[in-house]
Amino acid sequence: MIDATSPLLLSLTAAVRAHFGLSLPQLARYLGVSTGFISHVEAGRKGLPPALAPRLLQLSRLLPPPLGQGLPAAPAPDSAAHYDPLAPLPSPDALLAPIMSALAAAPETLRSRLRDVRLRLLTQGQRLAQLQRSADALAHRRRGLAQLQASPAPTEPAETARYARWLGELATDLARDEPDPAATTAARLLLAARVAGLRAEAASLTGISPAA
Repeated sequence: MIDATSPLLLSLTAAVRAHFGLSLPQLARYLGVSTGFISHVEAGRKGLPPALAPRLLQLSRLLPPPLGQGLPAAPAPDSAAHYDPLAPLPSPDALLAPIMSALAAAPETLRSRLRDVRLRLLTQGQRLAQLQRSADALAHRRRGLAQLQASPAPTEPAETARYARWLGELATDLARDEPDPAATTAARLLLAARVAGLRAEAASLTGISPAA
């Protein structure tokens, strides 16, 4: 039996939260302690009360080996598919060459347009990167909740009721943070298309601007 103050048990709080995408308050609600107490536990300043260890171990058994007996962790999202604000611009689009050549006759107009495009690319690109990180976090939470819902509940009646109530709270939290997944996805894809267009335009403008 693992002692409630052992480093292994203390590290399980962080491992459980990371695996299931739980916040400090969410794990604290299930364990029946304050958010601050979980912070102290994870920092090694306090030990988990022995009476609460079975609740944590109930969750930790679902972790992938070597900490638990659950399924291997899902692969991380392909970050290469995410927008990188520091990525180099693509090669100028040959289809835009006639238009950009015409603009080159008005250098100040060209420089003004390039400044505007760069500013929009910076702000919209940063927003896209933020939305993609948020989508990853929400997907992680959905997978974690699905695994928790599919796992066997505690056998003791009072703990079974607590576990079911907690799962309902997690589902409510997720629905609150992502009320319309389809609309959120559509908005993110639309913004990605806009950013791609701005990148192409910036590349073409940079290639012919006298003050790029």
